[in-house]
Amino acid sequence: MKKTKTIKIVKPSQPTDLEYIKMFDDCVIDSTKIGTIDKTIDDNINANRNRYTDISNQVSGNSLASPFASGSLFEPVHAFNLIKPLDTPIGLFQANPAEEPFQDFVTGSSKIPWYFIACTHYLECSFDFKKHLHNGDPLTGYTKRVPANRPKVGHGPPFTFEESAIDALKFKKFNEITNWSLPTVLRQLEAYNGFGYFKYHSINSPYLWSYSNQYQKGKYVSDGKFDAEAVSKQMGAAVILKRMEQRALIYIPRH
Repeated sequence: MKKTKTIKIVKPSQPTDLEYIKMFDDCVIDSTKIGTIDKTIDDNINANRNRYTDISNQVSGNSLASPFASGSLFEPVHAFNLIKPLDTPIGLFQANPAEEPFQDFVTGSSKIPWYFIACTHYLECSFDFKKHLHNGDPLTGYTKRVPANRPKVGHGPPFTFEESAIDALKFKKFNEITNWSLPTVLRQLEAYNGFGYFKYHSINSPYLWSYSNQYQKGKYVSDGKFDAEAVSKQMGAAVILKRMEQRALIYIPRH
């Protein structure tokens, strides 16, 4: 009698590119949270765009600031703006309504997007420029949590946020990524916190999707301890980026 072979189905450890794109495009932000998200974007992300851009430039070996870092009125308009309706009129929630919104329309860019650095700064440090981008430990010393004993910058503490952030981004080898498409941005943000939600609990990570229809409940309340009923109170990075696209502040290439 022949033995039947058992076919083992291996669950993917992370979403596919198409799944990331669909989740992002289908994402509906909780309307009661939009004011909070807009305030975060205006007060913390847009306000520090030049700083995040300079870090990106230094990681890529270009210390010159972006020509559009100040939101130039002469920045070229992408065709996306002409065909994709916006959920919110341009400039309605701008920190300075008199300014035209700036945009990033770089397809296949090998430079780390400034908004990726901003979201990482929020998730790891709550926008505190006195903490390491690696893990939120204070800049007054080397990192103590994983990754420990960073940064490696040729001198001891204290460290500036910029030199530590550059070390963190290079430590993660983000400078070696050649295409910062939407799936890449979302995957690398999720990887910062780990794929445990998707792999072990079959839910979307609140690290990305909290404050939207893509996440309801379930949260790691401490290292390795998952609570199926806990709800994240931190807005997700993908939700921040979705709102920035709705406001025409950025456009993230899908491929």
